[in-house]
Amino acid sequence: MMLKILFWIALLIFISYVFFSNRKRKQDSSSSTKGGIILWLMIFSALIVVYAFRFELESVKNRVLAVLIPSYSWTNEQGQLVIARSQDGHFYVNVRTPQGQDVRFLVDTGASDIALTKDAAQKFGFSLANLKYTQKYSTANGVSYAAPVRIKKLTIGKKAFYNQGAHITSGGLDVPLLGMSVIGEFDHFKITQDMLILSY
Repeated sequence: MMLKILFWIALLIFISYVFFSNRKRKQDSSSSTKGGIILWLMIFSALIVVYAFRFELESVKNRVLAVLIPSYSWTNEQGQLVIARSQDGHFYVNVRTPQGQDVRFLVDTGASDIALTKDAAQKFGFSLANLKYTQKYSTANGVSYAAPVRIKKLTIGKKAFYNQGAHITSGGLDVPLLGMSVIGEFDHFKITQDMLILSY
C-alpha cells in the first residue's frame, strides 16, 4: 500500500513538472529539459530506496530519539515494547496512572514489587495523610519504613496491570521503582546490548 502511495505521489509530481515546463519549452533548451527529467527520476528512485529500507530507517530514528528523549520507548515490528538504556546506565519507562498521567519509573529487576515516591503516590491517587508506614525494609542508608498499598490499575505501553502490590516510601527515594511483580507479568523480557525488550 505504501509503495503504491509513493508511486502515485512521484507520478503526480512528474506530471506536474511536465505540464508546467511545457509553457517554457520554447525558452528552455533541450538539455535542461532532459536534466529535469533525470532529476525527477532520481527523486522517484530515492523514494523507492527509502521505502525498501523503511524498517532499518525506523530503527535508526528510534535510536536517535532514545538518546535525545529520556524514557523513550517504541514498539518494534514484532509488536514488542523496546526501551533504550538511559545515559546513566538504567532503563526507564513511562507508566500511565488511571487518571491518565505518565509517571517515569526506573526498571529494577532486583526489586520484588513497586516502590513509589510520595509524589508518584499522589499521581496514583493516594492520600499521604492516610498512609501507615508499617512495612520495614533495609536500604543502603539503613532501616526505613514504607506504607503498603495496592494500585488498582497501571498501564505500560499496550498492557494494563491490575491490583498490583506496592509500597510508598517515607523518604530517600528519588524515582519510583518498577519491580518484578510487574515485569514478570509480561510474556517475556530480555536485555540485549543497550535495550530492554518486553513482549506482550
